[in-house]
Amino acid sequence: MTNHGSTTLEALNKKIETVLGDRIILKPLTRWNETYKEFPRYVMEYLVARYVDPLAPVVGQRKIDSVLSEHYTESAKRELIKSRIKEAGEYTLLGQLTVRLDQYKDHYWADVPALGDNTVRVSQRVLAEYRDVLMTSGAWGTMAIEYDATYEIKGKKFPFYIREFTPFQITRLDVDDYIAKRRAFEDEEWLDLLVQSIGFNPTRFSRRVKILMMLRLVPFVESNFNLIELGPRETGKTYTYRNTSNRGFIVSGGKATPATLFYNKGTRRLGVIGLKHVVFFDEIANTRFDDAEASISVLKDYMQTGKFTRGDQEFTGQCSIVLGGNIDTDVENSRPADKYDHLFAVLPAELQDTAFLDRIHAYLPGWEMPKIRPDNYATGPGFMTDYMAEIFAELRRLNFQTHIAAKASFEGMTGRNQDAIKKTAAGLLKLLHPHLSPDELLPRVAEDLLEIAVEMRKRVIDQLAKLQPSEFAGVTYGYRLQGRKYDL
Repeated sequence: MTNHGSTTLEALNKKIETVLGDRIILKPLTRWNETYKEFPRYVMEYLVARYVDPLAPVVGQRKIDSVLSEHYTESAKRELIKSRIKEAGEYTLLGQLTVRLDQYKDHYWADVPALGDNTVRVSQRVLAEYRDVLMTSGAWGTMAIEYDATYEIKGKKFPFYIREFTPFQITRLDVDDYIAKRRAFEDEEWLDLLVQSIGFNPTRFSRRVKILMMLRLVPFVESNFNLIELGPRETGKTYTYRNTSNRGFIVSGGKATPATLFYNKGTRRLGVIGLKHVVFFDEIANTRFDDAEASISVLKDYMQTGKFTRGDQEFTGQCSIVLGGNIDTDVENSRPADKYDHLFAVLPAELQDTAFLDRIHAYLPGWEMPKIRPDNYATGPGFMTDYMAEIFAELRRLNFQTHIAAKASFEGMTGRNQDAIKKTAAGLLKLLHPHLSPDELLPRVAEDLLEIAVEMRKRVIDQLAKLQPSEFAGVTYGYRLQGRKYDL
């Protein structure tokens, strides 16, 4: 069992409950039914918080079973649900909702995947209350949908109308309060709380693995952060990016098009990189880019500048890019199989471009991550996922690179290497020590973060040196931390 000074994990759990109150949930309560794995974790946590008594969970869990059975619909039943709305005049539906402005019709439209309809009308009251979240990331919730066959625009009927909406996630919060609460915890306690909050039992992992789990979260708190993780299957990569925030989007193999990623000229709508905080390319080895040369060129430019151009329009985004995939591993020794000439070898040929790969800030060694088994899941309380996701969104607004710059100076590094290391260290600092000002940041803490950040960037450059030694061989990573020189 992990110790936190004289405090056991059991005592830490009691401390979490005392200090954090309604911001937390007992994580095991959401896992009674495997058929609900398709739902984002924050949806299940919302329902559990509303209906389940931790001391007598079965009654509440049955209530949730009933709610989902009655109000959630699979895609195959869309037409049946539409019929029910028409016949009853109104129906309460559980699902995801986003809203867009159609400037050409001067009209707001809701996109309701549960109906397969992106031209659903929405009330002004719902817009006024939840405009910010619905027009950016969207939200899950319950919606009261009415049917009015008399509403027309230029002879076309738009009968569905969302009268009410109740989101399953927090839409407003105080990040200063979160930062203040951090001061009540020791460093290792806070690390274990975050591990528990993303659904894992901190006593099952080494500190090194827990820090790598935090590195997976950096794209959620640091804008325009580019990460790659290659490793064996079933180590929690996809699980983390699917369940941490509704502001993440997963591209699951198959074909990635400029319209999906950047901008659809036909519908005049931004793609996921323009809308989301994190885009995770799952099974990157199997991803194929439509019009590969153009797509990779735009993506490469975006990963460097945060901008992309489609036609005569230029867009700016803050989306972080994560490449995830599988690589054959020597499990016994926790290292990649010897058969690879370099550690980018499993990527599609069009991505094995040194200029593109040099944009990656950190290479997380996925071969060090253990396979996730049921006994690795969290058994105690952690932050509610919707609360944590909103906190992460607020932390993206803060610039912690100034903290790193105030403590460290980098000697002989290229600007791109410096930026990569600062961004990685700043992201970890936001997660682990959000309460520290630059003056409060101790050298030992900065050293720990910089050591990880340098290692992750160095892994990128070491592989590039195998691809193009004339440009990337012999790179140095020296820096000074309060007068002391570090050479790596």
